[in-house]
Amino acid sequence: MVVLEEVLPALFLVDIHHFGQPGLGGAYILQDEGEAALFDAGTSLAKDRILEAMDALGIKRAQVRWLFLTHVHLDHAGGAGVLLPELPNAKVVVHPRGAKHLADPTKLVASTKNAVGERFRFYGEAVPIPENRIYSAQDREIFQLGKLRVQAIDSPGHAPHHLCFFVPERGWLFTGDAVGLYIKGRLLPTTVPPSFDLEASLATLDRLAALNPQKLLFTHFGPGEPTLIEGYRKLLLSWVERVRRHLDKPEEEAVSAVLAEIQAEGFPVGPGVSGDWSMSVRGVLQYLRRREAG
Repeated sequence: MVVLEEVLPALFLVDIHHFGQPGLGGAYILQDEGEAALFDAGTSLAKDRILEAMDALGIKRAQVRWLFLTHVHLDHAGGAGVLLPELPNAKVVVHPRGAKHLADPTKLVASTKNAVGERFRFYGEAVPIPENRIYSAQDREIFQLGKLRVQAIDSPGHAPHHLCFFVPERGWLFTGDAVGLYIKGRLLPTTVPPSFDLEASLATLDRLAALNPQKLLFTHFGPGEPTLIEGYRKLLLSWVERVRRHLDKPEEEAVSAVLAEIQAEGFPVGPGVSGDWSMSVRGVLQYLRRREAG
């Protein structure tokens, strides 16, 4: 049974049961003037939940105009390839650096398998998307949805192909992973390999704060207040310094040491979450070693 919540007027959050668990990942459906858009698509395993949510809302497949992807990591974009055949009028909007990975996801799948290991079974498949249904969005480009505007905001740091999407009429900001994870009221870092970049992340947070958003919409998971942008800045800085203290250790030893620290401090480390922590440690280690190498 699909879990669907109207989190803001005409904006619905679908719980896609990320990693088979509720409350970890979602996709948003926004309606205006008879048109609809999706913000992120989950993995391919989320397809039926998203379509069931549309049916529950009375949204016809042909009404979906846009599928906005914050980035091409499979937990955000993997579902796009299986959804598009069901949505005849929709185009996928993505960062220019991510478009090629939607058309040919071979490298993306290989990179994901390498990063997540045995958890790959939760990521489903990545179906190639025809190039004529992919739109590469430029920074600050505007997309019309009914009477609403949706603005693409270049937001690297978590990944170089990351966009946030801003609805200026409402002050709503769809953050993807640019402001971290927001799970059960707590911010968590998402600094995954292979391309996490601290300086780019901090610059992105400045750009997002300058938009003066009224509400943040996290893919992981749900709405949050704009003060979380500054909260994530502080968390990122402390997180990178925590990992830096273990930089001289072999990678597996460093990961184990950091996980032991955060568990002792009461951070959530359980099924579906510990793997994200491990990847986030590895992403920072790789970033720091790139910096050392010059």
